[in-house]
Amino acid sequence: MQCTRINVRHYRPDSMATAPLNLTNKQARHLWLRLQSMSAPPCGKRQSAAFAKRVESLGMVQLDSIGIVSRAHHHILWSRQSAYRSTAYDTLLQTNRDVFEHFSHDAVILPMSTYPYWQRQHQRRSTQYSNAVWGKEMADKKTRTKIIDHIAKHGPVCSRDFTKVNSKPANRSAHAWARPAHKLALDYLWLEGTLSVSHRKNFTKFYDLTERVIPLEYREKTLSERDQINWLCETAIQKLGFASATEIQKFWEACTLGEVQAWLKKPSIKLRQVQYLDAKGQTIDAYAVAEIEDELSDTRNPSSRVRIVSPFDPIVRDRARVKRLFNYDYRIEIYTPKDKRKYGYYVYPIVEADRFIGRIEVRANRKSDTLDTHAWWLEEKVKPTSARIEKLGKELERLSKLAEVSNTGPIPEVSKTLT
Repeated sequence: MQCTRINVRHYRPDSMATAPLNLTNKQARHLWLRLQSMSAPPCGKRQSAAFAKRVESLGMVQLDSIGIVSRAHHHILWSRQSAYRSTAYDTLLQTNRDVFEHFSHDAVILPMSTYPYWQRQHQRRSTQYSNAVWGKEMADKKTRTKIIDHIAKHGPVCSRDFTKVNSKPANRSAHAWARPAHKLALDYLWLEGTLSVSHRKNFTKFYDLTERVIPLEYREKTLSERDQINWLCETAIQKLGFASATEIQKFWEACTLGEVQAWLKKPSIKLRQVQYLDAKGQTIDAYAVAEIEDELSDTRNPSSRVRIVSPFDPIVRDRARVKRLFNYDYRIEIYTPKDKRKYGYYVYPIVEADRFIGRIEVRANRKSDTLDTHAWWLEEKVKPTSARIEKLGKELERLSKLAEVSNTGPIPEVSKTLT
């Protein structure tokens, strides 16, 4: 196996500019939205290469099974590529092998080019999983060997293939085990990198041997721990634009906070200290790449269109960051008891230009072939003007295409925010 080493120059903290660069809140918001591809209107390109490039620019896209309108990963890509449809993911994952699936803060889609830098994450996540749920029964190497041998001989499997059922199932492996250890074993083998997700059917993931999924050029590249940490920290701060040590760590969730702090003392790229104003006018200290002023000069005012984004969209995933930058307090209430919800089960953030202006509960009604708006709320001091409602209606029409329904229902009167 070829071992590829990356030679990097390490910069000392005193190589940072002496005086921090000051950013207004508006500059910070605009830069953040541009780096997350949410400043310009969505691109209309339909090619798979454009979708793959979008995943690359974001770094990763969160996977989620809930399909109130469309599953989160589809919605996130659609928000930036209006021609994207759910079927395009099969091409990205299975046909072209442009992406692979693994675990960051949650299950995510990652560009295939990230794979060499994800080696330590395989070890970290499988160890964490083992420590959390692995018992004597699940540690049985014979079980894991049996699964690997079965996949090698018969091809990709899903967890149901190893579950004994009373009824006669369709498309099930003849070799089935009743022990729940096999579900845990499959997840463990996936997390450690022995298995990879080959494809999905109705969101059910199928595992295959990694050498049959990940192209050789990415598997044969071996990087040191230091090189991987350097890359993880570099790319995090580049995609964030400006960030604290905690935000850098939370971006990939593939390093410890201590590792990030050590990197900041001896960074592999030149950094600059910045101070930006949060939404309440308080000064926040952060780090940025040395070229941040060039990034700012390339940043324009965001499009004024109204956009309904996924609750798992990168621009809202870090709830503390979105609160600081936009004074937008958002949480998803799917795990909140119904009688304690402030808004609803699955409520989407609404963005207009550079502001989060509200939230909306919208669902795809498959029986009536309609995208139904159940309720919507505006933030304080945001008015339900006729122009704003018209823009919301246009966004709902666009969203109906992603939801694969033909019509949009009426928009009710704006709801009062519960206190």
